[in-house]
Formats: sequence, C-alpha cells, structure tokens
Amino acid sequence: ALSQGLIWGIMAIGLYITYKLLDLSDLTVDGSFCTGGAVCVMAMLAGCNVWLAMLLAMIAGMIAGAVTGFFHTKCGIPAILSGILTQLALYSINLRIMGKSMLAVSVDKFNLLVSVREQGISCAVALAFVIAIIAILYWFFGTELGSAVRATGTNSNMSRAQGINTN
Repeated sequence: ALSQGLIWGIMAIGLYITYKLLDLSDLTVDGSFCTGGAVCVMAMLAGCNVWLAMLLAMIAGMIAGAVTGFFHTKCGIPAILSGILTQLALYSINLRIMGKSMLAVSVDKFNLLVSVREQGISCAVALAFVIAIIAILYWFFGTELGSAVRATGTNSNMSRAQGINTN
C-alpha cells in the first residue's frame, strides 16, 4: 500500500500543479496516466528495458498533455473542455495501444521496479522517485520560467501586463 501510495502521490502532485498553481481544471491526467501504463506494459512485453519503457510512458503522457495545451492555447477551447476532450480520446487510444492483448506483466518474467513480492525495494524505489520529482519541481518553480508559470496561475491578466506569454 505504501509503494502504490507513493506512485499515486506523483499523480497527485500533477493534479496539485494544475488545480492550485495554474488555476485550471485539467482532466487529462485521467487518460494520460492509463496511457503511460499501457505504453510501459506494451514496451516491456516487446522486450524493452524497464527504464526505457518508463521513459516511453513518460513521453506518451507528455504528448497527451501537449495535445490538451494545444487545444486550449491554439484552438481557443476552454481548459476544462480541452482536458475532457483529450481524456475521452485517450480511452480509445489506450485500447488501440493495448490491442487485443490484455496480458498481465509477471514478476517472474520481467524485472519490475515495484512489485508485491519485494516490499522493501519497491518502497525505496518509489520513495526515491517521489523525492527526485519533488526536488526537480522545487528547482523548476524557482527558475524564471517557473516563476512565470506561478504568476500566470495567480493572476493571468497581471502576468500578460508584465510581458509574460501566458500561453
């Protein structure tokens, strides 16, 4: 429960950033979290290393977020609707990624980072990921771009007046 809670905590950090810092309701995470999982599992079943599979999953999630951003900033669709559109589209995309394969990834066949059998290692790996992500986010929000993101979430009109590209 602890290792899975840490993994879900990463998603909660993403939700916190969109809801509290950016002040917009983004529901893309509902679909992109599953998309990342589907990409990771299919890459591992195809023989990829677990680290490469996780990198591919992260890139898939980033692409999903970029699609939502494109809908909102370039197409002028409101943020909540952009997230809903991407979320709904990702349900079909996830089924396409998985294909007809609904196989489970077994600990016996694959070197998994988090598994039920190795509780201590799973918690340590998940905790290391959470600490690394928090450190990277702390660093990012201290940079000029991170400050601009925080300012845009607080008051987008004032951010535009200060010359910040709010898109």
